[in-house]
Amino acid sequence: MARPLKESLDYFPIDIDFGEDDKLSVTIAKYGMQGLGIIIKIMAEVYKNSYFYRWTEQQQYPFAQRINVDINLVMDVVNECIKWGFFNRKVFEEHGVLTSRGFQKRYVEAAKRRKLISIVDDYLLIDPAVECKNVSHSITIVNADGNTVNVYINPDKSNNVSAQTPQSKVKESKVNKSKVEESKEQSNKEVLPDGDPLFQPLGTGSSSDPVPDEINLFRIFEGEGFGTISPFTSDKIQTLEKEYGARWVQEAMKIAALNSKRKLVYVEGILINWKADGIDEPWTVEAPPSNNKGNGNKGNKYNKRPSKPDIEIVQPGAEPELSDEEYEEMMRFAAEQQASKEQGVPH
Repeated sequence: MARPLKESLDYFPIDIDFGEDDKLSVTIAKYGMQGLGIIIKIMAEVYKNSYFYRWTEQQQYPFAQRINVDINLVMDVVNECIKWGFFNRKVFEEHGVLTSRGFQKRYVEAAKRRKLISIVDDYLLIDPAVECKNVSHSITIVNADGNTVNVYINPDKSNNVSAQTPQSKVKESKVNKSKVEESKEQSNKEVLPDGDPLFQPLGTGSSSDPVPDEINLFRIFEGEGFGTISPFTSDKIQTLEKEYGARWVQEAMKIAALNSKRKLVYVEGILINWKADGIDEPWTVEAPPSNNKGNGNKGNKYNKRPSKPDIEIVQPGAEPELSDEEYEEMMRFAAEQQASKEQGVPH
């Protein structure tokens, strides 16, 4: 018998300013740390299930007993959360379920690599046509009986499946074999294509240029060979995004990849340098010409990219090592710049 598909999450993120959310500030102010604890325990139940938690008498009393809190206090806290929109009122009143758009978006993001993500149509609060673009496979909408209502397939993945004839597959196999043979004759260097949206030249944009509505730093991290997403790297990326903004982190990842330094500590060092130097929009700064031929961006103060640098091909899971000397020099420079800025000393 096939193993049942996993729907729960192993962990869930909590923002640093979680308690300052407008949807929770009143509730926490009224019920204090005990109210906050109840909310976090309910969040754990939501993600343990997937993206929702059925909240009827059958769940309410056992939940209160498990956390050793009076049932009346638990009900007051939950009702307050519904009142202020932390849980969706319409879904709760119609189906007795605790969920929200935020819960569903975070669930899809956390489960994006799973082969199947299903959401009950009656509880649906997100746009699956938009969210499916960020997952590896598809998002399936089902009814209350578990029958499929609609399937939203990632457009980037759908092109990989086609009704090919046996003859076309044989031709494709020959072409692929030829390409492999050609690649063996080439060196282990490659030049990043100018058309790659992640690696557009720095200094060509402006604050008026259109910027994508959402920059998926996790996809960039894995797609450009930084490694796989772990709980630690996930928290670190979110921290950098919160402190510097997604566009800054994206630009710093560009430079790190172009210099074959695919480490988050290197990305953070670049961000610290930019902030210390008072650069508002790194993507609008012209990169000065480099005098070090063949050395990439090593001679450039801000590690800006040259017009067409060569970078080493990095196999999946293989991450270039950053030497102790490079790391110490980078962090020492960043610390000096930050100290100069705080003391008002020009540099």
